Amino acid sequence: MSRPHDRAGLVPLLFLLLLPLISCAWSGEDLALAAPASAPKEDPYAKISLQDPQGRLIRFAEFKGKVRLIDVWASWCGPCRMIIPHLNRLYDRYRGDGLVVIGVSVDSSPGDIVDFARTVRLGYPVGMMNREVVELLGDSNAIPTSYLIDRSGRVRRKFIGFVEPETIEREVKRFLARP
Repeated sequence: MSRPHDRAGLVPLLFLLLLPLISCAWSGEDLALAAPASAPKEDPYAKISLQDPQGRLIRFAEFKGKVRLIDVWASWCGPCRMIIPHLNRLYDRYRGDGLVVIGVSVDSSPGDIVDFARTVRLGYPVGMMNREVVELLGDSNAIPTSYLIDRSGRVRRKFIGFVEPETIEREVKRFLARP
């Protein structure tokens, strides 16, 4: 006979097993349509700082005025593993045009990222999730979730789950072309 506390442990287990399927949803909505027409007076993302896996500080202020793609991910996430090589290519291709890709890991330990990076190249800045990021972006219900932020500091697109790399590239190019 199962005890009630045994069944309670099934819910988190089922969630972890179904997460790759849940996280494959996509929202490519134009978030700027809901925002006011004018740009924010300050770039709210320029205030964020993250620690990379080695404990060094990544200051988003260094990326002010650039198009930013913030990718929230985890080392154990299958769709995250699939999109990272595409994000590397995107960053390599467009960083000279003003694109910055920034990975924000929800892993519990920096060592998880270090271990992950031994098998999958992380060619862009990567830091650990913190309260500042959660307060600004909100708590992601699915990973990967990527936020495309324009040069003025407005979130323009939100991509949830694995999104075709061509779709992300098309949107990045669209905002790189705008002053």
